[in-house]
Amino acid sequence: MLKNKHVISHQIIVFEMKKLRVGINGYGRIGKMVFRILLNHPEIEIVGINDPMPEESLLYLMKYDTVFGILNESIVPAENAVIVGGREIKTSRVTSPSDIPWKNWGVDIVIDSSGRNKDRESLQKHIDAGAKKVILTCPAVSPVDKTIIIGVNENTLTAEDKIVSNASCTANCVAPLLKIIQDRFGIETAFLNTVHPYTNNQQLIDSPHKDLRRGRNAGVNIIPTSSTAIKCVLEVMPELGDRFHGIATRVPVPDGALTELVIRLGSRVTVSELNLAVKYSCRTEMKGIVSYCEDPVVSSDIIGNTHSCVFDSLATKVLNGDTVQLLSWYDNEFGYSNRVVDLISLMSKEF
Repeated sequence: MLKNKHVISHQIIVFEMKKLRVGINGYGRIGKMVFRILLNHPEIEIVGINDPMPEESLLYLMKYDTVFGILNESIVPAENAVIVGGREIKTSRVTSPSDIPWKNWGVDIVIDSSGRNKDRESLQKHIDAGAKKVILTCPAVSPVDKTIIIGVNENTLTAEDKIVSNASCTANCVAPLLKIIQDRFGIETAFLNTVHPYTNNQQLIDSPHKDLRRGRNAGVNIIPTSSTAIKCVLEVMPELGDRFHGIATRVPVPDGALTELVIRLGSRVTVSELNLAVKYSCRTEMKGIVSYCEDPVVSSDIIGNTHSCVFDSLATKVLNGDTVQLLSWYDNEFGYSNRVVDLISLMSKEF
């Protein structure tokens, strides 16, 4: 039997880290993907969704998706809210950012994926309504604080950047790859063709459209059109100047895109040298952003891929030593939405 027994009581204090509170304005393709990614995120919580669609439609589209399947969570309607997997998410159905109760919901960052608010004046209304910062999930049509493409210029973010564009899905694919090529070989000229799935900006039957070709039936046509990626890339890589241009070709697939870059280099290169440079970058500064692929993939294989760019090493071609053709794949919905989530995390560090 022990004598002079000492009992020491240890008090364990657990500090629960406060999660970043995010609101989504616009529950379309990108809004839905960001929602699904964040639903079980350890550091970020969705506290509110605004979309003018009927409540029945919102609940239905939360659960079902033609491309990504059924959400494996319980979805229960509540008063001005929805309970998803036991978590309450506030809802509203207003059209103006000024009327969304971000302040009452305690929202830190708003994701505007509505496709309607692309100018600074409209986006500022989110901040006036109580949000601290705003991320736009498409190119801005008037100057915002910054356009960010992760892998290229995210280190330029500051605490003063309140309204930020995450550029476009295509720009997020090609800009990191262009940066790799520019840093290692130099770029004299570059031309882009993005082979892109149809979007809700197109028509299922021939209809009037300001872009006459986009007004044609998206389900049965290959449609040449413009690409907003050019402007976005030049914003984050101004050194390319007027030496970078391109187009988009819309095709009848629901998801999974392909970019073709034809680049005249500042130095001579072989296929193996170029592929090796990209492969090295994928393992170092572009890890998680650019993926190096050695398999003969097609567009459906890319669906659900989290990278901005999946470099197709089998397709690399070199002409006359200084002109190259490069193919890269990207999930224009899910890959891009993962960069939106990355940008949320980066901007939260600058409060």
